[in-house]
Amino acid sequence: MVQEHVPTQPITFSYDPDLTSRQSIHAILKAARAKGLEDPVARHLVGANLQLAFPNFLLRNESCGTGYGHLGHLGDFHVGDTDFHVTVTLTLATFETYKRKTEYSFRTVILVPDRILAGARANAEAVAPGRIAVESIESFVGQTVDELSAFSKNRLLDDFRHLLELYNQRVEEVESDKSMLIELPQSLLH
Repeated sequence: MVQEHVPTQPITFSYDPDLTSRQSIHAILKAARAKGLEDPVARHLVGANLQLAFPNFLLRNESCGTGYGHLGHLGDFHVGDTDFHVTVTLTLATFETYKRKTEYSFRTVILVPDRILAGARANAEAVAPGRIAVESIESFVGQTVDELSAFSKNRLLDDFRHLLELYNQRVEEVESDKSMLIELPQSLLH
């Protein structure tokens, strides 16, 4: 039997410049979650965000199928003395691992979707009080884009589009699954 090749569809979302950047990132993650791609999309979004914020800094870009533990890395991304861990699911055992990593004198930041933020923060405090920062992916990425655009709506369109272009570039470089790509909404093109 011959299987018909079905082209992979990119992630689509509607961009409304009147909504917050945080809300736009939430819409992307929601669309990715519906396709079963929330975890890799979240990781690549944070990578693109850090690349946007630190353009002269060399950041790892690996396929999301590549675990970082066996490569000697402490987190998904390392900037200065801070390890960034991006995940969409957490267990209490995972926090024990993060706690051990803080013993290497690295600061630890865990980035999770808004939907699990409260529980993740409570678990971090229970395991390592005051030693692990937990932030939402939506707020972390959205705030960076807002700050880089100097909170200007006109610049925001360009910077948000640049974030998505960096994201797509990073995905193209390392992922075989092109359904992780994000289609740029018409409202971002001009």
